[in-house]
Amino acid sequence: MDIAIVLGAYLFAFLLRFDFKLEPAIFSIIRQTLPFLPTYFAAFFIFSLYRGIYYFSSFADLLNITKAVALAGVTTALGILFVRQGQFPRSVLLLHPILTFLGVGGVRFGIRLAKSYLNMPRNYSGEYRHVLLIGAGDLGESLMRQMLKTKGPYYKVVGFIDDDRGMWGRRIHGLPVFGGIQVLSGVLERHHVDEIVIAIGSRRGEIVRFVIDALREMTEKPELKIAPSLDEMLTTHHAGASLRKVRPADLLNREVVKLDMVRIAQTLKGKTILVTGAGGTIGSELSRRVLQYRPRKLILIESHATSLFYAESELREMAGGAEIVPILGDIRDQALIDRVFREHKPVIVLHAAAHKHVHQLESNVQEGVGNNILGTYYVARAAHKHEAEVFLLVSTDKAVRPSCVMGATKRVAEFIIKSFAGRGGRTRFVAVRFGNVLGSSGSVLEIFREQIAKGGPLTVTDPTVTRYFMTVEEAAQLILQAASMALGGEIFILKMGAPVKILEMAKNLILLSGLEPDKDIKIRFTGLKQGEKIDEELVEDIGSCDESEHPLILILRPDGAVVADIESRIVDLEILSRAAGAKALVEKLRELTPTFVPAPAHRSAP
Repeated sequence: MDIAIVLGAYLFAFLLRFDFKLEPAIFSIIRQTLPFLPTYFAAFFIFSLYRGIYYFSSFADLLNITKAVALAGVTTALGILFVRQGQFPRSVLLLHPILTFLGVGGVRFGIRLAKSYLNMPRNYSGEYRHVLLIGAGDLGESLMRQMLKTKGPYYKVVGFIDDDRGMWGRRIHGLPVFGGIQVLSGVLERHHVDEIVIAIGSRRGEIVRFVIDALREMTEKPELKIAPSLDEMLTTHHAGASLRKVRPADLLNREVVKLDMVRIAQTLKGKTILVTGAGGTIGSELSRRVLQYRPRKLILIESHATSLFYAESELREMAGGAEIVPILGDIRDQALIDRVFREHKPVIVLHAAAHKHVHQLESNVQEGVGNNILGTYYVARAAHKHEAEVFLLVSTDKAVRPSCVMGATKRVAEFIIKSFAGRGGRTRFVAVRFGNVLGSSGSVLEIFREQIAKGGPLTVTDPTVTRYFMTVEEAAQLILQAASMALGGEIFILKMGAPVKILEMAKNLILLSGLEPDKDIKIRFTGLKQGEKIDEELVEDIGSCDESEHPLILILRPDGAVVADIESRIVDLEILSRAAGAKALVEKLRELTPTFVPAPAHRSAP
């Protein structure tokens, strides 16, 4: 076909030049110059025009056609003008490449158009579903094209909603952009909609909550789904990277996390990484993420045998060439920790092991001190002794003006890190502080899910209580980003967005389940438990933070707060944790962290 196009375009260029009247002399010129035309086919091969799939012809293919025709046109012109003797109509040298470009490009895109038309579903039975797309950008347009071509359950897009005013009233593939999110109720009244698909990454939590509220009064509610962005599809290790139902995590008003993956790879690739608490929610997700960057060895320390078994099984399947070393043991076992560092020499230490349940540690102070403080000290000391490159402590917002034992122990753990950072040496000691992880074991989300499955009621401590939330995937990614940025001594604060009202979360989860709050599922207030606050904080003073190289990570400026003579204080805690009662340990924690003000045992619900 290209041979016919090149030859036909050459003849047609002469016809245009001579007003469709060709003298015998012109035919002689054409015959003499035909041997120069194979340069076009050489150029077509050079630019891979015969390797493409016409059904997927794109702008990149159009660009290659342009390059090939331009190269061939110039080469042919030079050959005709400087190699061949005699006169030649120079306008033909310009007309021929233009006509060839139109012919070669037109054929390819015509094939794509024809195949696209033939592949579109033709049998419109009563089974097709009407879809409203929220988001008229690249993701929404791409999703609509896929729906046009699908041969499965037929989707019929009724139109778009987008907050970009410049798109309002316009059409995409012939379908209208109705307006902003505020017109949703009116669109649902005018059009039958079976599914609403959110095809936008930014402000997703706000949009999801708005849509849920708009659907609240409808008797027949459209199904609400999420179209994942390209970043989500590339970084998701489990189901959920395709068009899916709304998950509780989508209620968070958070942007998709963008990482400096090159920098993280430079930190982790080919190195030995140690993850403590590797069977927990954070530790296991950290381990999965670490394997993306192809470490030489991944060491997993976990005290819970079953958690370690499942973590190891999953990680071995995705390990690639990395060696997985599972170690069943307690971070308080100093001999074990020293042996691990001596034998395996980890370069990066991600310390996620901790007791995290606030109310539980109020009555198990010894365990909290032993694991969260002493365990941190032993692992940090080993990292310093064996000259690891980076030691990163996973901390919590509850360490800010702590009102509970858990928060106080994590605050002391931060002091330990700052103490080691001030000693010099090769190891860069840093901490990362963030709030609640959505969906972690024992989290409020899991409790709410179980309560909804049982028919309620949902128990909320207080109608005004708020918490910071982020997904475990976000937390793990930003921890690795912080590790790659570590210089030593920093406390990194992960930006958590706006705090979430637990009562609103409870109501939205009920609505997501297709039920009505206080009608199908009751909400009961239980009062704050010992050690709990109404609101949590990420820092005492936001003005004490500096921006980092990553837009979602802040760096807390040094405040001068340290624990003097940390070695002797740790010895005191070791002795007290074995011999003294909880009251003496709490007093010791208050001595170490002056901002620790234990909350009252219980406050009744209003």
